[in-house]
Amino acid sequence: MITAKFKKKNNQIYWYQVTGHAGFANIGNDIVCAGVSALYITVTNVLLSMGRTFERDEGYFTLDATDADNACLKVLYDGIKSISEQYPDNVKFEE
Repeated sequence: MITAKFKKKNNQIYWYQVTGHAGFANIGNDIVCAGVSALYITVTNVLLSMGRTFERDEGYFTLDATDADNACLKVLYDGIKSISEQYPDNVKFEE
């Protein structure tokens, strides 16, 4: 199961972490994992291009963001939340 955690302060996302694997299908055919991965890799790459730093290990990702990053983070938050609602056995969403 993928676990996506978000922390907010004053209704602004400042931290997120995505861990695990969806387990919806075999590796290479897992549409749930692909959807979540596409979202957080894209958002993370945008944030990295703006000079943000992160910690990463296999299946584990943490980034501390600033208030200015919230437009990107809202896309990630809404996208993963939507996937977790459609695939609750494969994605756990935590605030």
